Amino acid sequence: MKNLKNVTLSAGISLGIIGLGMVGLKSSPVDSAFHRIMLLIGGDFLGGGYIQALTYMAFFLALFETQKKIRKVHRERRAFGMNVIPTNEKNVFLPNDINNLKFKLVELARKENFILIDLLKKTCTKFRSADSMGELMDIVSIQVEIYQDKAESDQSVIRYLVWVIPSLGFIGTVIGLALSLRIANSGDMNAITTALGVAFDTTLVSLVLSIIIMWYLHELQEKYDKLHSDLKEFVIENFINKIENH
Repeated sequence: MKNLKNVTLSAGISLGIIGLGMVGLKSSPVDSAFHRIMLLIGGDFLGGGYIQALTYMAFFLALFETQKKIRKVHRERRAFGMNVIPTNEKNVFLPNDINNLKFKLVELARKENFILIDLLKKTCTKFRSADSMGELMDIVSIQVEIYQDKAESDQSVIRYLVWVIPSLGFIGTVIGLALSLRIANSGDMNAITTALGVAFDTTLVSLVLSIIIMWYLHELQEKYDKLHSDLKEFVIENFINKIENH
């Protein structure tokens, strides 16, 4: 339902931009800079503006999905401040403490399903079968890599949309050039200029939007990378390194 909501909202915003362009196009002088800007954003819908409309839709959908993932990372970071385990430097964990901690984590997981709680719970489960602290650290590293793989998979739609945006611009370029070549023999310079405008406008819009969404995508990946490294560091420093008598 949330994805459908984002699709609907993205479509509404893109149509709103195109509608604004169409109104501005009709109300502005043909030779004015404002008229040219309205053409650029897709005001001539049937003449090529539909390409910009699709580009806007892909952009805003990718933006909303990226922001949703960023909020998810911020939510996961709340677990670090929940005092799930003692972080006092003098605190140590005995084997019996680990059993009690696991029961506590199971109860917490029923209320709040955080990655940190899940990682600690799995580490407690593997504690008995691990032959050394080094092996336990390897288990934590492998589990964090699994979280990273899931996060990468969860971003597949965003990466696809990021690829779609410049591709739509390229499609608009091909359409515009094809139209200009088709009418080249007519000698109608206005028609040729309009067709070339479709080619360049769709490319420009898609490139600008690609630059913006790539910044957000890299921000998202950076936040995920930092989250996963902090998870690993937290568990090793505050749990594994404080286990005694194993």
